[in-house]
Amino acid sequence: MVKDTELYRHLLGIVAPWSVERVEMSVAERRVDVWVAHPAETRWACPECGQLLSLFDHAEERTWRHLDSCQFLTYLHARVPRVECPQHGKLQARVPWAEPNSRFTALF
Repeated sequence: MVKDTELYRHLLGIVAPWSVERVEMSVAERRVDVWVAHPAETRWACPECGQLLSLFDHAEERTWRHLDSCQFLTYLHARVPRVECPQHGKLQARVPWAEPNSRFTALF
């Protein structure tokens, strides 16, 4: 049997180094919330020059609206990693599911 985290990894197209950490559903609110995370040792590309860098810290948790799941509103949550590039300073790494500064996933 497929676990809810594995199901939503496939439904949302979450790829390594990201993984689905937990899924919460509210039938009363007709809402699904999905939290994604990454391993601590992951190296991230500077969004300006592409240099691979260690994690500096995380931005506060962000939420993106995704396509509905079986008519339930679906939201993706993550703490986006930040890197400190020698050339460009402290910047948020890019996430594969959304454009920078968007509140919606790319599929929405």
